[in-house]
Amino acid sequence: MSNYIKFNENRWNNVNNDYTAPLTHEQLEELKNKPISVALTIGKKVPEEWFEKANGKKILGLACGGGQQGPVFALKGYDVTIMDFSTSQLERDEMVAKREGLTINTVQGDMTKPFPFENETFDIIFNPVSNVYIEDLENMYKEAARVLKKGGLLMVGFMNPWIYMYDADIVWDKPDEELLLKYSLPFNSKELEEEGKLTINPEYGYEFSHTLESQIRGQLKNGLAMIDFYESCDKRNRLSHYGNDYIATLCVKL
Repeated sequence: MSNYIKFNENRWNNVNNDYTAPLTHEQLEELKNKPISVALTIGKKVPEEWFEKANGKKILGLACGGGQQGPVFALKGYDVTIMDFSTSQLERDEMVAKREGLTINTVQGDMTKPFPFENETFDIIFNPVSNVYIEDLENMYKEAARVLKKGGLLMVGFMNPWIYMYDADIVWDKPDEELLLKYSLPFNSKELEEEGKLTINPEYGYEFSHTLESQIRGQLKNGLAMIDFYESCDKRNRLSHYGNDYIATLCVKL
């Protein structure tokens, strides 16, 4: 598959799951008088103090369409832009914003290409688990650093790569089968497909585990300094009994 990005885009335009369900009016009402509550990963909310470190409230939700985080930020008084490659996901943000009388700017864009924003535009970039769907992280982190203001914050959630060593079908759908190591890291579903070792399920699309070096050093080498970090787990799968399957990092632009 040469154009895996288009394949994944089509997947997100058509899939319905926990990550594509817009917040209801009732859910937003419950959050109105509470501290900000958003997630970069499954299993844990972002610490409130991460947002307290920001110098301003101009925020880019990077690849986080779907009518979930964006409306919460807008409700809390942030100047919100959501960039996503899925028009369907962006339409969910627009629908919630219109319903609730909120302002959210939506931009259709691809993390593997130059971001359509001027240098030093945002105080915060919020990127929940999504870079698992792109093969190379270099452009994403370079562009994120470029469009952040000096002192701006980059919040990123990503998959702990070790989970990709196991067959996902056995992990999720065959609880009685023994868990065996199957894939070497970094996991690259596009290469495995080309080698005839994997068949891509359109429901999930192409995924890439990435190394911790590409995830963490990818941020550091672009002038970002890590100032906080946490792990979390998705208790719906049995790998979570053995370790945390998500990582979230907070970096500041120097």
